[in-house]
Amino acid sequence: MKQNSIVFFIFFVLCLGPKLLFAQDFYSSSTKFNTGWKFASIEFLGNKDDKQDQRGLGKNWNDQFLIEKVNKSDSALLHENTDLQHAFSLLKGRKWADVTLPHIAFPESVPVIHPREGLAYYKKTFRVPTNLKGKKIVIEFEGAMQIATIWFNGKFVQRHLGGYLPFSVDITDLAKYGYDNTIVVELDNRANPLVPPGKPVNKLDFIYYSGIYRNVWLHVTNLLHITNANTADKKAGGGIFVTYKDVSSQQATVDIQTNIKNESNHTKHFTLEQQLINRAGKIVIQEESHIVSVKASSDIDLRQSLTIKHPQLWSPNEPNLYTLRTIIKKDGQSRDSKNTNIGIRSFYISRKTGLLINGKPFRIEGSNRHMNYPWIGNALSDNANYRDAYLIKKAGINCLRLAHYPQAPSFYDACDSLGILLVDCIPGWQFFNQSPIFKQNVMNDIRQTIRRDRNHPSIVLWEMSLNETYPTATFRCEQNEVAQSEWPTKENFYTSGDSYFTKACWDVPYDDWNGDPGARDNTTYPDNAFLIREYGDYEFGGGESTSRKSRGDGEKAMLQQAWNLQWEHNRNIKSYPHSIGDLTWAFFDGLAGVTDKVESWGLADLYRIPKFSYYFFESQKRNAKPMVYIANYWLPGSSPTKVIVYSNCDEVKLYVNNKEIATQKPDNGPDAPYGTALDQGGHPFGGGDAKHLSSPPFTFMHVPYAPGALKAVGYRKGKAVANYTVFTPDKPLAIELYADEENRPLSADGADAIFIRAKIVDAAGHPVFTADNKIHFAITGDAVIVSPKDIKAEAGIATILLRSGLKHGKVEVYATSTGLQKGIISIKK
Repeated sequence: MKQNSIVFFIFFVLCLGPKLLFAQDFYSSSTKFNTGWKFASIEFLGNKDDKQDQRGLGKNWNDQFLIEKVNKSDSALLHENTDLQHAFSLLKGRKWADVTLPHIAFPESVPVIHPREGLAYYKKTFRVPTNLKGKKIVIEFEGAMQIATIWFNGKFVQRHLGGYLPFSVDITDLAKYGYDNTIVVELDNRANPLVPPGKPVNKLDFIYYSGIYRNVWLHVTNLLHITNANTADKKAGGGIFVTYKDVSSQQATVDIQTNIKNESNHTKHFTLEQQLINRAGKIVIQEESHIVSVKASSDIDLRQSLTIKHPQLWSPNEPNLYTLRTIIKKDGQSRDSKNTNIGIRSFYISRKTGLLINGKPFRIEGSNRHMNYPWIGNALSDNANYRDAYLIKKAGINCLRLAHYPQAPSFYDACDSLGILLVDCIPGWQFFNQSPIFKQNVMNDIRQTIRRDRNHPSIVLWEMSLNETYPTATFRCEQNEVAQSEWPTKENFYTSGDSYFTKACWDVPYDDWNGDPGARDNTTYPDNAFLIREYGDYEFGGGESTSRKSRGDGEKAMLQQAWNLQWEHNRNIKSYPHSIGDLTWAFFDGLAGVTDKVESWGLADLYRIPKFSYYFFESQKRNAKPMVYIANYWLPGSSPTKVIVYSNCDEVKLYVNNKEIATQKPDNGPDAPYGTALDQGGHPFGGGDAKHLSSPPFTFMHVPYAPGALKAVGYRKGKAVANYTVFTPDKPLAIELYADEENRPLSADGADAIFIRAKIVDAAGHPVFTADNKIHFAITGDAVIVSPKDIKAEAGIATILLRSGLKHGKVEVYATSTGLQKGIISIKK
């Protein structure tokens, strides 16, 4: 959650041009600094087989797990030339483009053939008015990939290492007040073995991408102000730190630690007020401290407690949020303020109980998320992050592991508000370096991740290990020790990480993989609860997994994927509560440097279109709205006559052309042994492998095919409560356009992007799943198509990515294809 300052009086307005317009004086403000940037780049075109050659890196540094020595050029990269004129000389003859953040420097194709690397330059000119002299002015970057060098008014300011965590530039003493000022950022997105994750992108199972791909903020405060937790650099301190104790539905205590710094040259006297505000905007409790003094150039930690009667507790099923407003007051007037969204809740984890949330048992049924979009990589808007979370929540997923790096703050905000538990991860993937610099950077990532994210109620586990990387147990215990030092109490704080038969001090280790998903356990930690952090992909074939199925592979392929996940999830539940739950790999399809194809492991594809497995998990939602879904296209000659229906109902009736074929209870057949999941001969979905599921599927055998309508009706306690119908399509006739807004309309912020889908339908409007027509897209209005404009349909749907401009108004999208009626849609923003 972004800690947003309250703006008192009228705050300044950022304009696209070089000037910054201000109104009257104010005490503090935080505003997005995303518009008015200029951009230029230099791409490195390395050898395809060893694309790191242009940096002089030898083949030895690509060792998957261990590097004893660091090439001189890698160490030098951390301290290379900081002369701005030298940097600009590299751009001679290149044009600067106008861009809005978040922004990808090197857009990627789909699939990614060869990940793009190079230097990206961003600059922004803005005016700092004279009435801000005496204020503190900071520019904060949420994330930029991945070694950043910053200049302000031509002077080198700092270098930041790592692409996934924030950094700030204090311009208080650098700004020219009353004049234009220019900030320049150089970004090098190449892998560096001293900077986690560290692995070269052509060996990586994801992509680093490029650019200033998250929000930038301009913060203006008084010299007496609440600090930023990441820049304060205080163990278990800095900023605002909220913890909870004695949590129940009757009463809870909210403990608040606030770090306040006085950057003036004389002592300041003030009081600190805490207000707890509910969703209705009502202050439910407030407390003001006694008068506090802090000397010049000093800081102070203030601790306060609020005891709330009958609190609205946060949980995934009831994600109740409060706003904690923290206000510095002098002579009864506000001088600085920050809002922190919090959720009052307790976590308790043990082998005996599993996970308890607010004292109640909770079983995790989750997945993993990489944050990339096609074409724009990780440069997602706040709305795009929310749309992802919204779709994930609809699928019934109650927990996400943020693989394998800290993700955008807006995504955590969305999960807080929607009720999705999170496993927060530091950057790392199958790579370890013995260099003290690398080790120091790992520890710094741990500290910065916890300091940034510690107030989010959704975070249940802190993954402080380097994913699938096996340094010594001593080093991993040091990682755990650093993490624990950032939390003043043990309450509600649990670390997690890989063990694999080597004890490494984690509170909640991941399972020991022994080759048999039917026997998931953690014998290394017999007294600890554990989490199954990935399942459904590797154990069914890895890179050639039978779980890696695209929508274009057809019904039988998607059923195979869904059955693999069902088969294993059913067995994983047997380990509960010793195992607190399991997480599929993964929710969305992915792109990776190590392969030139789309990795189709997801419950939804790269364009966020659900597969059959998505609906299996939706049917597992407990105490949810009734649903029915037929995992069948009902096509002559190709659709399975074994019809699978996913539903959370008590009973399902199946009809063909309104004639009842069968009525069935949920599947209750035997569990098949390991190995049949790999079988392509029809064994999946035999009516078993469901004994432990919340809602087993309904398997209808030998359904007689007849062209027309296949309908399923779900019943609860004898009453029809849900239905779903698929139709045998006729010939493709028209294009039907729709926007995938997922409860967040397109915003006129210059960076928001939504998927526009062209569905091919017949004369009756039924989707033609076999259609693969090439669709041409065009638009009018203030927006741009960032994907190719000509897209071939996959399983009857072609998708483009539409990015908004800065003007409010209407955007019209047109889709045409030979032999099909044109599709038109109008979008307001």
